Amino acid sequence: MGINLLTKPTAFDPVYDLQPFKGELVRNALWTVRLRWIGGTAIIVGALLAQLTGVIRTDQLAVLVVIGLAVLGYNTLISIAMGSGGARLTFERAQRLWLVQIVADVSSLTAIIYFCGGVESPAIIFYVFHVVCAGILLPRRLSYLVASLATVLLGLVGALQAAVPNLYHPLALGFAGQYYHNWTFVGLEVLAFGAAMHVAVYATTAISRRLQATERQIIHARNLLNSIITSMSEVVIFLSPEGELQLWNPAAARWFFRDSTEQDPASAGGVELPKAIQAYIERLRGASSVLPPESFAVQVPSTSGQPRQFQTSTSGVFDESKQHLGYVVVAEDITEQRQLEQNLRARNREVLAMSETLRRNQREMAQGEKMVAIGTMAAGIAHEIGNPLACLSAVVQLLNRRQRCAEDHRHLHTLHEQIDRIAKIVKQLVDFAKPAPSEWVIADLDDLIEQTLKMLRYSLRVRQARIESIRNKNLPKVRIIPQQFQQILVNLLLNALDAVEDLEGEQVIRVERLAEDSWVKVMVKDGGCGMTKEQIRQALEPFYTTKSPGKGTGLGLAVCYRFIEYHQGRIHIDSAPGRGTVVTVSFPAPGRDADKPGSANAPSQDTTA
Repeated sequence: MGINLLTKPTAFDPVYDLQPFKGELVRNALWTVRLRWIGGTAIIVGALLAQLTGVIRTDQLAVLVVIGLAVLGYNTLISIAMGSGGARLTFERAQRLWLVQIVADVSSLTAIIYFCGGVESPAIIFYVFHVVCAGILLPRRLSYLVASLATVLLGLVGALQAAVPNLYHPLALGFAGQYYHNWTFVGLEVLAFGAAMHVAVYATTAISRRLQATERQIIHARNLLNSIITSMSEVVIFLSPEGELQLWNPAAARWFFRDSTEQDPASAGGVELPKAIQAYIERLRGASSVLPPESFAVQVPSTSGQPRQFQTSTSGVFDESKQHLGYVVVAEDITEQRQLEQNLRARNREVLAMSETLRRNQREMAQGEKMVAIGTMAAGIAHEIGNPLACLSAVVQLLNRRQRCAEDHRHLHTLHEQIDRIAKIVKQLVDFAKPAPSEWVIADLDDLIEQTLKMLRYSLRVRQARIESIRNKNLPKVRIIPQQFQQILVNLLLNALDAVEDLEGEQVIRVERLAEDSWVKVMVKDGGCGMTKEQIRQALEPFYTTKSPGKGTGLGLAVCYRFIEYHQGRIHIDSAPGRGTVVTVSFPAPGRDADKPGSANAPSQDTTA
């Protein structure tokens, strides 16, 4: 599957003859033999014609026929020495045979010249042909040797005829016999002839050396280029302007050619290129002008079952005169690159998830530590306030029993209400600091929610809005402390009622539940005023409230958070100003791999605006 850029190529191949000029000369050895058959025959036929026209005499005809037969005879021996079709011929052997042939041809030409006018013979011009052939086919020193031999032979002919006029064989031409006996003419002619022969050798060998040097440079550049293209892992295909496949490298044969057992499309009678390449070929065949460079993806099947991905670029190819030669298609295998990119994206997602988990854990730890510190402080405050508050309450009750005016009773009643309010706050502080222990049970959240809603229906605040309970009979049971769960739900519903208190029209608060990803979730949704991002961020902190003074202590959600923490649950707040609020509380379903209830680990917080 070799390639010769001087002929029509079929595939890139880095293996070439480094001296194709010599190879061409070896092939020319056979051509010179064929030419000599014509030359020997031409001598005989020409002699017959010359005798018939009276140019030569009968005795000259016989000699020329003998010379022609001699040429055919030694040409037969040379053919035998070369072997059938030049099978035995190498460059060195061909050079030796050329030297023999040229010496024999020059000797035969000298004999013809001697019997056809000598130094006055027009056949002298054929010396130039043989000297030029010697300059091309033989080394430089042998070429000069042939030129010197031709000069010596012509000089001997001229000297012999000038010295012995009877040996002159003139031609029947008008000028024949005028100068052969003139030594000056003969000497000048031989000198000029010798100079011309050596100049011809010099010019021929110089041109041959330059041609060979140029050819070596071209072959070296061609071999280098084709070696690079052959060794490329990228697919390289060259198309004619009509879209015919002309050149390809091994990578193209490996990945793009199908139905080609020898990876040689020519021998397989055609190939099946990828559909994207076929579509490109159809476009260029139907184009009225040269297509601009373009890039597209190519997918080819592979033995591993995983398709190979190629990024393909195409462009037109032009010579120095801007003539369009065809199109080159280069395709780079990016399968591994795509796989690495996918792996890198997966790793990035894992790192981001781990980073987010780490940040969430840090927030939870900080929140947990803050809750522990605030709980400890709240327990101390509740203890310090509780005793004096009990004394105040007893004193107020004692004063209220005594006879007082109506105004005093009214003031004492107000004082008693404020003391009760402080007592409730103290109780919330105690609950926040240390949740009241109770019995863990496997409970049905659906039933607990309905029980809690029945208790709330007696509250006047509930009459301000309608509470919808969306039941879920398929909800799994949860290991929980019922009293704490009910307190969580009551706090969330009261917050929702406060959020819709000032809105016009009937307001609806929905309580939904569902099971998802090993969690049992309870959602309280309201259409109230909503919260900002900053308010959501601080919602679970103790003593933070968005209610007007006197309406809230900021401990409701904080207590809920501590109870959820105790159950290893999660709380999620989704809200925006004017869009309402959705609070989702999640408890681990039975069988989920979770920490034991009541541990100190903080629950997951997820607040979204």
